[in-house]
Amino acid sequence: MKLNEMNVVITGANGTVASELISFFTNRAAFVVGTVRQLSENVENENNSAIIEMDPLEHYSIGSAIGWINDEVGNIHAWLNIVGGFTMGNHVEEGHDDWNYMYNTNFMTTLNCCQKILPKMKHGGWGRIINMGSQSATRGMPLAGAYCASKTAVHTLTKIIALENGGGVTCNAVLPGIIDTPANRKQMPGADQTNWVSPIQIAKQIEGILLSDQNGAMIHC
Repeated sequence: MKLNEMNVVITGANGTVASELISFFTNRAAFVVGTVRQLSENVENENNSAIIEMDPLEHYSIGSAIGWINDEVGNIHAWLNIVGGFTMGNHVEEGHDDWNYMYNTNFMTTLNCCQKILPKMKHGGWGRIINMGSQSATRGMPLAGAYCASKTAVHTLTKIIALENGGGVTCNAVLPGIIDTPANRKQMPGADQTNWVSPIQIAKQIEGILLSDQNGAMIHC
């Protein structure tokens, strides 16, 4: 399937990376839907894109969003699980609340969305799921244990979905290094930012995955 034939869903639309992805894929894809947990209006439409309300921690909310997209846009061909978060600064024995927060924000949001969209893609015989992983989770990162553990779970989920599916439905993960966002610059003010990855670099990697038959890949960018 060509990119200009795909309807693409991008979660976490109010985040820096997701908003950049929406801009990148708008006018490249057939239609782009961004999701946010809370919207001042029910739906905002602009050309071939829309922002809708969806809570990725609530199955009913995800199902309602998918229903709206199916009715108003058509079949969902690609689902990008971009919603997530990052915390650091605590040793493993500290920051107890961080573990639940990171698990829910990074893993459960991804799992819930995959569970709801997979039956639709299987029924249609084609689909692309892309999850947001992390290079830090593959090697570990001091003072960011909760974040790394949650992203490791995303990596494993991606591989399991790929093993359980085929015949046109694929699931891959992009694993960026540190992403160049205002939030990360604030979290790590003294870090060397020369090798940080930009959202546009991530967008180009995702574009390549959408047009390929890769399945279960952990793609560094």
